[in-house]
Amino acid sequence: MDNKAKKPRRKLLDRPVRASWVLLLCVICAAAAAIVTITSVYSRFGGRAEYKSAVKYAEVEKAIAQNYIGDYDSQSLKNAAAAAMVTSLGDKWSYYMTADEYKTYKLHSANEYAGIGVTVSKDDKTGGFKLTSVTADTPASDAGLKEGMVILTVDAADVTKLSVDGIRELIQSKLNSSIVLGISVDGGKPTDYTVDCSVIHTNPVSYELKTGKIGYIKIANFDSGSGDAAIAAIEDLLSQGATSILFDVRDNPGGFLSELIKLLDYILPQGDIFVSVDQSGKETVTKSDNVCLQMKMAVLVNENTYSAAEFFAAALSEYHWATIVGAPTTGKGRSQTTIELSDGSAVHISSRKYLTPNRVDLSEKGGITPDTVVYNTDTDIDSQINKALDLLS
Repeated sequence: MDNKAKKPRRKLLDRPVRASWVLLLCVICAAAAAIVTITSVYSRFGGRAEYKSAVKYAEVEKAIAQNYIGDYDSQSLKNAAAAAMVTSLGDKWSYYMTADEYKTYKLHSANEYAGIGVTVSKDDKTGGFKLTSVTADTPASDAGLKEGMVILTVDAADVTKLSVDGIRELIQSKLNSSIVLGISVDGGKPTDYTVDCSVIHTNPVSYELKTGKIGYIKIANFDSGSGDAAIAAIEDLLSQGATSILFDVRDNPGGFLSELIKLLDYILPQGDIFVSVDQSGKETVTKSDNVCLQMKMAVLVNENTYSAAEFFAAALSEYHWATIVGAPTTGKGRSQTTIELSDGSAVHISSRKYLTPNRVDLSEKGGITPDTVVYNTDTDIDSQINKALDLLS
């Protein structure tokens, strides 16, 4: 007979009790997952209100998809909705960019663009595009293109029905490939020219020494590289014997604050040179050191002088460092933040207020009124530059 003691059996949980615990655990897990999901969704859209807006947009899109009898492009619908939201702000400096437009924007901000190195205008006689300028050391100049030639075809396709923007977009779409341009010279039969479409770097600053030892500097924009390029131009002109400087920022749309500050710091004496104000009203003041450029100066402006270009002229004027010549400017005293979206598109939103060293808001003031107001009324004569040169002489 086995005398070993029997081990006591484990007491099993009552089945109904065990099922209740499992059910409770499932409920807790589901609730936790729901909370995490809702929190994640809300944080992605910015909050409950923004999430409701996203749902509303989805409902409108669904209504169109299920009920609209015509044809439409889904991506165009999304772009139009996004653009309308930004447009509704009523701020002409804020706008929406599609993914392709944003790529182009980034190139221009780096003083680069996709193209062949020409500017064109519509040719009334042929419907083609006359080359009004050909930039040196670009694919166009390398291929032998010259001013006056007329583009009639691109890769054998007739382009005479396109607009200037249309042919620009067509050529830019050929980035990193070779294109065959059918070009007419003096109204003759078109000849094929093979040209590479590539990313082209442009120098935003050009300069020369004028009669009377006046250094003339044209600043096309304040995008990447403009500050160093302008300083290099000043120093080269000084080495050539310049005794005064004429800055031309007409048709300059502005650019990066960092480039503007770099140039102002080089030119102006110690003190405030720029003031930025955020949404809460907090000021951020940028100052110049005591090293400066002391000589006779003038700045040319016009109605297309915007943003950083206006502040450049205003700062030199408030320090009594230069005479301002030309036409009154527009008045853009707001900076924009560019925010890239998940699909590669972007919104460009006014986010800060800019003030001159004397705390003038150029947007509220309506721009700069030059010390000497001059308008160019004759297309063959640049009265503005002639007046500025006379003042410096």
